[in-house]
Amino acid sequence: MSDPKDTPTENADPQLQVDKNKVDYAPKNATAGNFKFYPDNPESTFNKYRFAAKDASQFYDPCQESSKMSMKCLELNDYDKSMCQEYFDAYRECKKQWLQARRNNRSQWE
Repeated sequence: MSDPKDTPTENADPQLQVDKNKVDYAPKNATAGNFKFYPDNPESTFNKYRFAAKDASQFYDPCQESSKMSMKCLELNDYDKSMCQEYFDAYRECKKQWLQARRNNRSQWE
C-alpha cells in the first residue's frame, strides 16, 4: 500500500511522478543545460489549464511539489535553512521556468 504523503494532491499534475522508486534521477539523455533539479513541470498543459481556470483572487503554484519538498526538508532538519538550500534553489529554478514561460507566451496562460 502506498503512503498517502506520496500521492499527489488534487491540484498536482497527474503526470507528475511522486513515487521515488519510479523516478529516474539521472536520465541518460540529460545534459547540464537541460537537466531539471525539481520534479515539477510548470509548463505542462495541466498547469496552464489550472492557472487559467482559477479565480482572480486564488493562488496557484505549478511548483507545489518542489515547495512541499523544501518544507519537508525544513521539518526534518529542525528548520535549519542551510541544510535545505538545494531544495530552495530547485523551487526557485522551477518558478523561474514558469515565469519565463508565462512571459514568452501570455496567450496560453490566460
